[in-house]
Amino acid sequence: MEMIETERLMMRRLMPEDYKAMAAWDMDERVYKYLLGSACKTPEEPLAWLPKKDPASKVNILMLVSAKDDGHAVGIYAVNHDLERDVWTISYVNRYDDWGKGYSAEGMKALMEHAVKEYGARSFEGECARENIGSRRVMEKLGMKYDHSSSYTKNDGSATFESDVFTLTIG
Repeated sequence: MEMIETERLMMRRLMPEDYKAMAAWDMDERVYKYLLGSACKTPEEPLAWLPKKDPASKVNILMLVSAKDDGHAVGIYAVNHDLERDVWTISYVNRYDDWGKGYSAEGMKALMEHAVKEYGARSFEGECARENIGSRRVMEKLGMKYDHSSSYTKNDGSATFESDVFTLTIG
């Protein structure tokens, strides 16, 4: 199984049986404020899509992130290869209790390095709501630079956010 280890984190491919651990962030409205989706109403909701994800995919890398010190699930970090543009988009979500601990920058740095080494990734892109300062800082810590402004609307249409897109090209 594909594993990535950092000083404080262990990451492995997300599997359907992880849905219970995901409830720690999936059911929290605070976590979903800037995400495209909405918080789940039950822990089982991810079972509608989770079994359809290929844990061996070479273009959609979804990793369950756990803290080494006590093993609790921190969140999901991902890189997705947009084949048409040859850009890897980054995404990350942490349980609310783990915000501000530097996990996203630490884990995403390792995942991006892994994508470069294992999948030949060279260009990365991330987008965050302009008012989401924490996510902006993560991208800056990853060495990403502001590229352009945009906007996005949550899938249910409940909110639209002005956003900033950050990019990083390696090599």
